[in-house]
Amino acid sequence: MEELKKEVAAAKPDCRGAAALFAQAQNVAIGKTKLGIAPAFALAVMAGMLIATGATFMLLVKGDTTLSFGPSQVLGGLAFALGLLCVIVAGAELFTGNCLMVCAAADKKISWGAVLKNWVIVYVGNLVGSLIIVAILIGANFAGMNGGAVGNAMINVAYGKISLAPQVIFFRGIMCNWLVCLAVWMGFAGRTVIDKVFTSIFPVMAFVACGFEHCVANMFFLPMGIAALNTYGYVGDIDPAKLDAINQALTAGGACYNIGLATLGNIVGGAIMVGMVYWIAYHKKAA
Repeated sequence: MEELKKEVAAAKPDCRGAAALFAQAQNVAIGKTKLGIAPAFALAVMAGMLIATGATFMLLVKGDTTLSFGPSQVLGGLAFALGLLCVIVAGAELFTGNCLMVCAAADKKISWGAVLKNWVIVYVGNLVGSLIIVAILIGANFAGMNGGAVGNAMINVAYGKISLAPQVIFFRGIMCNWLVCLAVWMGFAGRTVIDKVFTSIFPVMAFVACGFEHCVANMFFLPMGIAALNTYGYVGDIDPAKLDAINQALTAGGACYNIGLATLGNIVGGAIMVGMVYWIAYHKKAA
């Protein structure tokens, strides 16, 4: 009872200030390096599944062909935000968010080797989690919803991403993780679940609505599109030339092309444009 009273007395309704977020981000990064391989991998698999679940929700919205472009993008972004909200509140290891670990490595509070080790474990775990959801959705015939329109959305989203020029994928990757890491960074300010939800939802909505490239989300979108095309095919009328282009684009090689470039952009957007920028701003003050 005494411990509970102390916790209640120490509770603060306000959010942490901007400068305090730097110290919180470093503490979180230190904690991540202390995770064993098995816990880190398990939490990374969970993050992959959570992001894929948010992406699944988004595809349901995209499967409504009556929506015009703007509402479809915004509502899809709102649906996708489910994934990152679950990662932040429930706790999981997401590669794109872990790009912020550089702010602790730059202060030598953790080693660069520990950062890279975490990134590799988490990246692989995120991929495994994403593919698990792909397999489950194929078994559930999720693509068949709305008369196959959801399956068409899976194929169209994947094709739209793979068919982008390399520099476009890279720069969209930068913008994506700049917004995602800002969402995670602002989430450090929150002391309640509502704080964390409110601070993170809008940047995530923005990156999805603007069509930016998130490597972990694409670990789901691209295999899902390939699986939907090969398992169910495109439902309804489609120009034969476009169908041929889709068949040529939706391959494992095409998926790796997009994910690889998006990953590089995500590292720049998260590690440099958020983690290192805030390190420059606050590390002397924190020291």
